[in-house]
Amino acid sequence: MLVLLRTFCRLFLALLVCPTLLLAQSRPASPASAPPGTASLEFIPNQGQWDDRVRYEAALPAGRLFVLLHALTYAFLDPAILSHHHGAAQGGAPAAGAATGIAAHAYTVHFERASPQVRLTAETPTAGERNYFVGNDARRWARHVGAFRRVRYTSLWTGIDLTLYENAQQHLEYDVLLAPHANPDRIALRYDGATSLALDAAGNLTVKTSVGTTTEQAPRAWQLDAAGQRQAVACQYVLTGSTLRFALGAYDPARALTIDPTVQFSTLTGSTADNWGFTATYDNAGNLYSGGIVFDTGGSYPATPGAYRTTFSSVVDMAIIKYNARATGPAARVWATYLGGNGSDFPHSLVVNAQNELVILGSTGSTNYPTSSSAAQRSFRGGSPLDPFRANRAPYDVPNGSDLVISRLSANGSALVASTYLGGSGNDGVVAPSTVRANYGDAFRSDVLLDGAGNVYVASATSSANFPGLSAGRGATYRGGTSDAVVCKLTPNLDAVLWANLLGGTDTDAAYSIQRDSQGRVYVCGASVQLDANQPNGFPVTPNAYSSSFQGGGIDGFAARISADGRALERATFIGTSGYDQAQFLQLDATGNVYLFGQTLGAFPITPGRYGTVGGSLFIQKLTPDLTASLYSTTFGNRAGAYGGPNLVPTAFLVDECERVYISGWGGEDNDLGAWLGGTTTGLPVTANAVQTATDGSDFYLAQFAAGMTGLEYATFFGQQGNAPEHVDGGTSRFDKRGIVYQAVCASCGGSQGFPVPPGAGSYTTRNGSSNCNNGAFKINFELIQADPGPARWVCVTDGPVTLGGTPAGGVWSGPGVQPGPSGGYHFVPAAVGPGQYFIRYAVAGTGTCISTRTVRYLVAPAVVPVFAPVPSQCSTGAAVALTATPAGGTFTGPGVTGSQFDPTRAGVGTHTLTYSLSDSLGCGVVSQRVTVEQAPTIRLRPDTTLCADQQQPFQLRGSSPAGGTWSGPGVTGSGFFTPPNTNNRGGIFTLTYTVIQGPCRVSATRTVVIAPTASQNVSLNLPVCAAQPQYGGLAPFECPLSPVLLDPNATYRWDFGDGSQPSSEAQPTHRYLQAGSYRIRLVARYGNCEVITGFAPLEIGDVFVPNIITPNGDDQNPTFQPRFSCRPTSLEVFTRWGQRVYQTDDYHNTWDAQGLPDGIYYYLLRDADDRRAKGWIEVRR
Repeated sequence: MLVLLRTFCRLFLALLVCPTLLLAQSRPASPASAPPGTASLEFIPNQGQWDDRVRYEAALPAGRLFVLLHALTYAFLDPAILSHHHGAAQGGAPAAGAATGIAAHAYTVHFERASPQVRLTAETPTAGERNYFVGNDARRWARHVGAFRRVRYTSLWTGIDLTLYENAQQHLEYDVLLAPHANPDRIALRYDGATSLALDAAGNLTVKTSVGTTTEQAPRAWQLDAAGQRQAVACQYVLTGSTLRFALGAYDPARALTIDPTVQFSTLTGSTADNWGFTATYDNAGNLYSGGIVFDTGGSYPATPGAYRTTFSSVVDMAIIKYNARATGPAARVWATYLGGNGSDFPHSLVVNAQNELVILGSTGSTNYPTSSSAAQRSFRGGSPLDPFRANRAPYDVPNGSDLVISRLSANGSALVASTYLGGSGNDGVVAPSTVRANYGDAFRSDVLLDGAGNVYVASATSSANFPGLSAGRGATYRGGTSDAVVCKLTPNLDAVLWANLLGGTDTDAAYSIQRDSQGRVYVCGASVQLDANQPNGFPVTPNAYSSSFQGGGIDGFAARISADGRALERATFIGTSGYDQAQFLQLDATGNVYLFGQTLGAFPITPGRYGTVGGSLFIQKLTPDLTASLYSTTFGNRAGAYGGPNLVPTAFLVDECERVYISGWGGEDNDLGAWLGGTTTGLPVTANAVQTATDGSDFYLAQFAAGMTGLEYATFFGQQGNAPEHVDGGTSRFDKRGIVYQAVCASCGGSQGFPVPPGAGSYTTRNGSSNCNNGAFKINFELIQADPGPARWVCVTDGPVTLGGTPAGGVWSGPGVQPGPSGGYHFVPAAVGPGQYFIRYAVAGTGTCISTRTVRYLVAPAVVPVFAPVPSQCSTGAAVALTATPAGGTFTGPGVTGSQFDPTRAGVGTHTLTYSLSDSLGCGVVSQRVTVEQAPTIRLRPDTTLCADQQQPFQLRGSSPAGGTWSGPGVTGSGFFTPPNTNNRGGIFTLTYTVIQGPCRVSATRTVVIAPTASQNVSLNLPVCAAQPQYGGLAPFECPLSPVLLDPNATYRWDFGDGSQPSSEAQPTHRYLQAGSYRIRLVARYGNCEVITGFAPLEIGDVFVPNIITPNGDDQNPTFQPRFSCRPTSLEVFTRWGQRVYQTDDYHNTWDAQGLPDGIYYYLLRDADDRRAKGWIEVRR
């Protein structure tokens, strides 16, 4: 029977990524296993972003799963090399004999002899979406790409389906669903590309590859008994060559069978690909944007199975994600986007424009990075080979050199609004190996800034003498060395470089940070190298600069100011000591003073009275706007770690409106492995209210200093304790002007867990799904004190004193109309100033001498005399009436008033006062009027009347009160004389209305006259026509609806159905006739004193008949399936004996002739519009 086809059995397969593969890393993995969590594996459909053979793709640790129509392909990168790459980037020496590529291996599991009719679908969509802008072929870009928890193969083999999903233990499972009697011997899995396959003593299948070993555990099998309990069935793998099958013991083939070998990989809810943190920013709503790189096969389907080699150039893309920082869980991820090309792509700095579009500054080695059609530069110009991470096993991560790139994403991340290359014939954006690259990640220091019109400003480094946008003058000349600092301005649409300037000496120079002052002038800071003390540096310092000569130590910082039109270098100065110095960040205050944050290993001066530490390794300096004098400078921290370097690598910097100073940076192991300056966060001071008071030496450190650097107001560590040194792989993060830091982190490396999420903080996920690192991000509010006077408001000139608040409380109000309150506080007195617009100020003391002041607008409205339109007297039963007054915009009040309507029913009988009050910015005034509500009269009428069919005489309607009303309705005159209308013997019910008008009241009541129908025979039952069998009223069993000639709720009825059943007293019964036949139905109805007998026309009911054979042999004898089943529209489904549906229609017209199908037995299911069903078999014989 068909029902058996709905019972399935399950075959579970699994893949265990063996621990040796997962833990083959340069840094030991966390000893703690990942805690259980919600499902994280997602199947992403191919919407054109990948090879056409791929239907779905899922991320696995260190690799990908590609779901094809007839196979599964696993592609793994060597996680040991990925981890070593990160470890080497932290300063380790390269391995001897290291290759230039990355070991990778792919193998495919083919579904042998799979059905060509297999269908592949996805189920259970997940939250969020992804966007792919990879390469310059827009046809391969994909937007709004969703994801799913489950993928299903339908009819993979005859009677067998297969699903892939992540189970509750976060293991990948393959469920093979077999219809009863399906043959499990059909299941055959052929492995192509593995180094070797073998069954071990425990019956497990080991799959060896060039990058590790996977194990498929020995299968288990079971069936469910009638009580739903599992019954074990013997099951084992059978490996013949490269083909895997299952051998089963004795089992009941009619019951469900489950074969369950668990294939595991450690799934977490974070990125399963190695994902490093670079840069972060914010928007006005406080959302957090984080940018990093992802090491991945990138959805590139391996052309052939087996071991192959790839390079980081082919697996590193930008990965950008937007978080709703107020949400937790899946809702916190607003969108995520991949951005890149066929080479390595790195994000350096992010900023959001006024339209909430994200602008990304980065560098690329891709020759097909996605650009917009009107881009300022659409082609890659490249340069010489670069290794941004200095020492690693893949020496040339950027083998063709680099260009800068700038891209602008739409607010929802789904459109690449504008994008361009930016570079010349040399390397651009990536700082070449030199003294400038003193810290891990320094290769990617750059900055991007927007002005009010959306123009884009960039500070970076270039080795291109022909950088775009250079014009005649000092700033157009490349001075030599491995790079010059470059500063440029582009249009909002990135279709033109408006100007560009080079800043540099004879050695290496780079610009790191950029700001604009109120006059549009551009300030930048960075570093300049002079390795030969006997050769002049040549950096273009200007006359009277704060420091006009190179100070020594091989490298100094610099600060410079460029004119608003980009044509002139107005000011430039060195920053430094006789030791190592770099100026990594620059900020401006409201008066244009310049603040610098950087590193020093020299004797940087400490201004008396400032917070500082002698011999500190991090400096803060304040300079005049013209860069000619230092207003103060100081250092903090120490020189620590194995190499005595600065405590921190700076990542974010802010000076707020109160001139308080905020810094963020990281330090520790990843900068202290020999190739970099070194340093540790150990020994840095924290305050009692710190989020985290302890450090393992490799954490982030955040601090807030008092205005003028006179004290430390707040300081905290932030990071995982042990196992995973937090750091940044390059790029900058940001503070907003409210004192909130948005920081990107390369976190939880080594596949560890434990990135901190303090209680009460939101998060998208706390779990690292990678075998190495995840791009972490955090947002910390330093709770900047800002005066808030509240919203603008208006008051009436006639109002009394208005109490003034403001937050935080305790501030001082000043301005027109402001007066001290008699009991403290402040009031605004409208009468003291009169009508008009006034701006008053609220000031709150901040830290030290800082006063935060905000202005708010108060509007005093003049007195006016409103006009209230008269409201006439109303009836107590009347409808609500509209109230109108001028000027509009005021408020109506009084009994029965709702909004601008007066309801006399709610107000009640009597005289009421209604008021209109106008109180807005146009004026203030009040006016009232009195409205009378009169009692409605009560109408009394005689009882209803019933007339028999032979009573047709006219008569006068009498006894109505109060007198003087008017009658209306069929057959009645205004004075109440009623003449029965002609009903053609069918009777009728006539409603007559009596209306009385008294004052404002108009009241009506009704009286009914019933005229009974005439007794009659052979009355039609008015049944719908049976379209399939019009000679019948219906087919047994038949539900026959019945109705009298005249339906009167006060009448009584007695139905005789003509089939010997019990009579019915229902007015409109529905009677079920079980047998075919001819039936006469009789009704006796009583309307008042009138008895009416109705005989109905005979009801003909036919039998249901469904044939069980058709002979479509061309002789026109019984060629189609013609069931006599229902009078209602009918659907038909026909199935083979294996449950395959071969025919289906929702409106069957006796036309199925088994065309194209072999002779044999088929099963049908008929269902009509009333859900009547019939099922059985039909033989096809030709």
